[in-house]
Amino acid sequence: TDFDKVAMRAAVKSSLEFLTAPSWAGYVISPINGLENATTDAQIDAYVQKNTATIFHPVGTASMSPKGANNGVVDPDLKVKKIAGVRVVDASVLVCSTLHFCGINS
Repeated sequence: TDFDKVAMRAAVKSSLEFLTAPSWAGYVISPINGLENATTDAQIDAYVQKNTATIFHPVGTASMSPKGANNGVVDPDLKVKKIAGVRVVDASVLVCSTLHFCGINS
C-alpha cells in the first residue's frame, strides 16, 4: 500500500541516520545492495522493493512453562523469567499446532 511504502522509506532513512552516528564509526563501513547510492525517495523506494519480502510471522518462539520452572521464557502470567517488570504479550507465546503454521518450517 502507499502507507507501507512511506513507512518503509522512513524506516530506511531513519536506519541510515542512526548507523551514520559517530558511535558506529569503524563498525559500519557503508550501506550495501544499492543503498549506498540511494539519495532520492525514488531510489530508496526501488531499494525497498528489491530487498524486502513477506514471511510467515514467527509465533510460538517464546515458550511458556509453569511458575518456578527453570525452562521456558515466560510463566503463565506472560512474565519474562529472571527479568522484573517485563511481559511478552504477542504471538511469540502462542502455542503452535504445526511447525509450518509457526513459520519455523517455511
